[in-house]
Amino acid sequence: MKALVLTQVGTPYTLHVETDIEIPEPAAGEVRIKVMSSSINPVDYKFAKNGTTLKLPHILGIDAAGIVDAVGHDVTTWKKGDRVISLTNLWRWGGFAEYVVVDANSISAIPEQLNFNAAATIPCAGITAWQALYRKAPLHAGQRILVNGAGGGVGGFVVQLAKLMGLEVYATASSEPERIKALGADHIINYKQDNIVERIHALTEGRGVDAVIDLISSETSQQLATVLRHNGHLISVSGRIDQNPIPSFTKAISIHEVALGFAYQHGDDENLRDIAAGGEFLATLMANGKLDPMIQNVITLDELENGLHQAEHGKTQGKVVIEIAKAS
Repeated sequence: MKALVLTQVGTPYTLHVETDIEIPEPAAGEVRIKVMSSSINPVDYKFAKNGTTLKLPHILGIDAAGIVDAVGHDVTTWKKGDRVISLTNLWRWGGFAEYVVVDANSISAIPEQLNFNAAATIPCAGITAWQALYRKAPLHAGQRILVNGAGGGVGGFVVQLAKLMGLEVYATASSEPERIKALGADHIINYKQDNIVERIHALTEGRGVDAVIDLISSETSQQLATVLRHNGHLISVSGRIDQNPIPSFTKAISIHEVALGFAYQHGDDENLRDIAAGGEFLATLMANGKLDPMIQNVITLDELENGLHQAEHGKTQGKVVIEIAKAS
């Protein structure tokens, strides 16, 4: 099979396309997917730079959308020909290849009317946004949320899902404010020009927001926690919060972290099935036109190395999809 192969981790990392890799076989509890499309996520180039525990050569790609090609002997939930997506295991070969083997519990079915390029945007970015909003903070219509870093894939999905929930959305971004507003943001704050805390206090007349989803850096969490209301929720998707971000005990703030891919290391089958349920929920929304996949560009496997470098240096917005095979 053809794949983009990582042969050296670090800065710089080394990638190259190979065409003669043996197609992997599914073991018990596993499913092989013929990958039609994948998409780029920050975790892909972060693992290329910092994945010192990876066994090389390695195939990156946390997203996979395609068709079930083979199943392990004990798998009864999936069959050859099923249209699916999967959040792949970061420590095993991933979706930047013509075939990938995944845990059967990680798979979500996708509707017939949803094309593979759109579906490939869901597993990492979409389900991360879904988990932050639907599993971490019990928010309800009318409440306010700050999305710090709304320009990327996760941020764009958070904005859209928050609006579907009836939330008032405050979004930070450094560019493309009209695109983010079109996704549903009520207020846009340019974090390069404005003081986020001051703008939130001004826009909310000092009341603050009920939740902050921080997609930029865990280092900003302490600052952003000051805009939370009593019983507010601080949700970090960007890394471990090293310092206590709570401005005072009396604000009764709850802290949450979203680390979707680490369900394979620290979770169990139930965690994977919950992730898959999120994928099916989002795929249905997208198929019904209620969720924009935000595809900025569609590239080939041969163009993927350059695509990763572009994403690493902040030159992409929304989602970049890799079309690995043409749908018939």
